[in-house]
Amino acid sequence: MKTIYLLLVTILATACNSDDIIDPASLLPPITTTGENTFGCLIDGKFFRPRDGRSTINSDNRGLRVVRTENDNLELHVYDRKSDRSGSLFIHLENFYTIGEGDYLIQNATGLRGIDGPNHNYIYGRLFKSNQYQTFLSDNVGVINISVVDTTTQGRRIFAGEFRATLANSNDTIQVELGRFDINSQTLSQTTFN
Repeated sequence: MKTIYLLLVTILATACNSDDIIDPASLLPPITTTGENTFGCLIDGKFFRPRDGRSTINSDNRGLRVVRTENDNLELHVYDRKSDRSGSLFIHLENFYTIGEGDYLIQNATGLRGIDGPNHNYIYGRLFKSNQYQTFLSDNVGVINISVVDTTTQGRRIFAGEFRATLANSNDTIQVELGRFDINSQTLSQTTFN
């Protein structure tokens, strides 16, 4: 009996090797520029994406929202509403509807957004790390490259890009890498994020 047990343990140990581990980068959506309504990035090597789900009384349950703030600014509000330990990201692009395609250098964030936020490009997130939710702010490290803004249709409805940034608080730093999005603002409300 002991021999059979050892044989089973050996077989299971050799069957589960490092090739079976999923690379988080393989979970990212493909880089597209056709308005596929996708978003994804790695935060400290872990896959982050928008997911619809639970909501509070005063907000909807959408995983991804696009908001045009004062002047010509654009904000992406990204929430993982299905996980108790994931969080949210907020990306602010100053004068997006005037500038369009190109590189947007990330500057410091304050944790506020919209009219209350700084008048420059920033990213911040509320993320679960070290057994608690923490706010992480951009601090002049990172870039968002907008590769496509579709100006042939009304309202510049399609925009796509890639991003990376370093976010920090007084205790810790996180890396946001391999970020990508491809959004059609006219069809976004009909897209389900699971």
